[in-house]
Amino acid sequence: MIDLEERIEMVTRNVIMAAIHHDLWSLHIHKNAWDTTEIYRETMMDLWAANSLAHRYSFYVRTAAAYAQGPKVNGIPRLMRECSEKLTQEGAARLTSLFTEAKPLADKIERLRNTVYAHQSARMRVEHAYAEAKINLDMAQRLMVISIDIINELRTAVGLGATEISRSHIDQFERTMRAIGQSREDSLHPFGGVILGV
Repeated sequence: MIDLEERIEMVTRNVIMAAIHHDLWSLHIHKNAWDTTEIYRETMMDLWAANSLAHRYSFYVRTAAAYAQGPKVNGIPRLMRECSEKLTQEGAARLTSLFTEAKPLADKIERLRNTVYAHQSARMRVEHAYAEAKINLDMAQRLMVISIDIINELRTAVGLGATEISRSHIDQFERTMRAIGQSREDSLHPFGGVILGV
């Protein structure tokens, strides 16, 4: 049996990866986020669409896993039960409040994961599943913020340091956008590119 600290670390990684996938999915959707986004769309449409879908898929799967329940499932609900005696009174109150806000959002994510991404329900179309779930990017972003706070309460309870999400993936996305924009400008320049036969 993996000890409690290791299992908290496992769920921490899951939540961090879910948040990163959410960020990158958001960047792909908000086309005005970067000046060169439209250039990327024009020149690499297939890759853009594939990346957007991959980040969305990974976000739903990882978030649902983080909140999964069951006696043998390593999710936030089980970790909360196992950490209950280690929490201060204030920590327990904060954790209860955070989870109360997170649970309805996590349930929506799980429903989408089950009906659209994992089991692909035959009882409804994809658009109906989204309409029924009634969740948007802002709600998903809020869930990620709450999830990090929950994880940090659990980490504090067992003596692990707080965790943060590095924003290096956003910086990398911005550098990629600039590089694509510059490459496009260079290829359109009358004296740019490789001169053959010289």
